[in-house]
Amino acid sequence: MRRLWGTLVTWFWLLPLWAEDFDSYDYEYSSGGFDFKNYLLTALENGCSMLLAGVVPLIVAALVMQKFSDMLRNRLVGVLGVKGYIYLTAPGVMIHELSHALFCIIFRHQILEMKLFAPEADGTLGYVNHAYNKNSLYQRVGNFFIGTGPIWGGGVMLGIISWWLLPDFMRQGVTIADSFRAFTEGILNWGFWIRWQSWLWLYLSLTIASHITLSPPDLKGAADGLVMIVLVVMLANLLLSWLGNWSEVVWQYEIAILSKLVIASMGALIVGGIAIIVLAFCRKR
Repeated sequence: MRRLWGTLVTWFWLLPLWAEDFDSYDYEYSSGGFDFKNYLLTALENGCSMLLAGVVPLIVAALVMQKFSDMLRNRLVGVLGVKGYIYLTAPGVMIHELSHALFCIIFRHQILEMKLFAPEADGTLGYVNHAYNKNSLYQRVGNFFIGTGPIWGGGVMLGIISWWLLPDFMRQGVTIADSFRAFTEGILNWGFWIRWQSWLWLYLSLTIASHITLSPPDLKGAADGLVMIVLVVMLANLLLSWLGNWSEVVWQYEIAILSKLVIASMGALIVGGIAIIVLAFCRKR
């Protein structure tokens, strides 16, 4: 790890000197100077924009989904009982744990033990125990994605089942606002609920949404990886800015992916909100 930090510090220290050499070279052959200050500011601006667009929505989504999940869980437990709720939402638990496990594999963490669905007396429904090399930057970055895995995995699954079961609604609209408006109008239409696909979408959305939550260990692991991911994003933007318009290309893909996740997640929140209201009038067990 010390070698890594030493390399990074040396690289940043020598970069201005290297830029000056390149500046004279560029000026000599193209009569145009290399504006290192503008290059650095552009890279930092792009990096901050990517972090704000990618990390802040995740944090907001985590807080909203955490509160939403608590409300939905309390209503479902009140109507179905604890065991009824646990087994009814088992698919959501499995997706939650699979999200952790998938990022463990991607970032080369060793999975020591995994239970996708194993209800215990202390309230644990499943778990993934893993180990990693603390001297590996790549594996430490992975802590962020492993910790926040249920948000990514749950959001992606909401998007997949929405595109699979409700393709007509997901393809409407050009902008995020248009797509969200069309999606909302669709699920609030009575004709929407005469299709079996709509009811299957409702069930899967509720089970997934009720478990898009982050436990204290999840948050602790994510915090450790957040520092590393900020460093990686900034360094990546230094390279992308040097290569030309690649930062804009990455930015467009990032916004496109996030927009679909937002639409699917907001749709699940709306349906979940309706379910909470309906369950409020149901008799408690």
